[in-house]
Amino acid sequence: MTTHLRGSARREYVTLPWGRVHYRHAGDQDAPVILMLHQSPLSSATYEPALAPLAARGVRAVAVDTPGFGMSDAAPGPWSIPEYARAVWQIADAIGLDSVHLLGQHTGAIVAAEAALQQRQRVRGLVFQGIPLYSDEERAEKSASYAPGYTPAHDGGHLRVIWDRVRWLYPTIGAESASRQVAEYLSVGPDYAVAYRAVFDHRLDTAALAGIPTLLLHGGDDVLNRMNKEVQAAFPNAPLTVISGGTDFVAEEQPEEFASALAAHVRACAAGPQAPADEARAPGAQDRGPAPVPLSKPLYTATVEAEGGRAGRVRSLTGALDLPLSRPADRGEGDPGSDPEELFAAGFAACFRSALEVAARRRRTALAATTVSASVTLGITGPAGTSGPDSYGLAVALHVSDPGVPTDELAELVADADRICPYANAIRGNIPVSTQVTGKG
Repeated sequence: MTTHLRGSARREYVTLPWGRVHYRHAGDQDAPVILMLHQSPLSSATYEPALAPLAARGVRAVAVDTPGFGMSDAAPGPWSIPEYARAVWQIADAIGLDSVHLLGQHTGAIVAAEAALQQRQRVRGLVFQGIPLYSDEERAEKSASYAPGYTPAHDGGHLRVIWDRVRWLYPTIGAESASRQVAEYLSVGPDYAVAYRAVFDHRLDTAALAGIPTLLLHGGDDVLNRMNKEVQAAFPNAPLTVISGGTDFVAEEQPEEFASALAAHVRACAAGPQAPADEARAPGAQDRGPAPVPLSKPLYTATVEAEGGRAGRVRSLTGALDLPLSRPADRGEGDPGSDPEELFAAGFAACFRSALEVAARRRRTALAATTVSASVTLGITGPAGTSGPDSYGLAVALHVSDPGVPTDELAELVADADRICPYANAIRGNIPVSTQVTGKG
């Protein structure tokens, strides 16, 4: 693991009106590009160990030192987030990048989001490695007291101040990584909070980012992992990938796992930039939503063979499932046959019940006697009386009940489970799903 400032990736500078900008990069020129923006007050060295693994997975990774940080020259004065975002596109133009995927961590995530709003047509996808969606109260509090800076002392006492801050923020990281961060703090100067203040002063319009394929990716011990609820509410269609055991520096701690998750998202979105919502559509075009995200780490495969369609039989290769099927309209009393809707309902209900357990563990909530039932309805989707062959679709109704959990708390668990359950993620936006929650009180 490389934790020093230089690393082994290719490093270059571009010259812009305010000075030179340093960046490091890896990967083929023709590969899809991920433009990586670091947290404050650090540098692109955060991503150094992940650059080669990303390149090996068919991604061109470009990690930039934000102006004023790392080895980039400082801006002529304090910048706002929109000014940092405009600089991102000036840097991209100077490097020769057109359409890109943007990854931002913490401060970098706010900058990446604002950059996406400024030039949406150039953004193929977004990745937020922890995005600080502070409340107004928290922003005011942090603006008044967060990152107070340091005063250089002849006896080097300010080095202890920086070291203690890094250790307070990240008590589990290695000494090499902490030492690099001290050097990064020193490179910025005593007032290292200039970009922090820009974040605290900025209100991000998260709703305006709807439609851009977005991934939430960070270590399980990232300091912003606590904001998952707020972030997932702001980006309800963004899958959340949490790398267990990773801190804010999961890209250097677990570079292969980080690169696998990131590259899968980049490749899935690499077909082209997202068109603005009001852009005219080609005649006959169908809105299929963003490209599906492939599995970065398959865990299990089930294979079932069907014979005879809806009036046949299904058998799993393991032999655990072996059922006759019959059409509901033809089913008489005592008929043991099942049907695809029952099987889908069984899978959905069981999967959602397990997702609830995961959600409850994360919230440290005890489930009492939780039951989940799923009703799956088969129907015709086309308007009545239209010509041509009928189109068929499904609708799902979920009922979650637990008499030992307050209804409002159970509803929050259901919302979390909806983002965890692979069945729910698979059908999101394709099948109407209604949910009823019955709890205590």
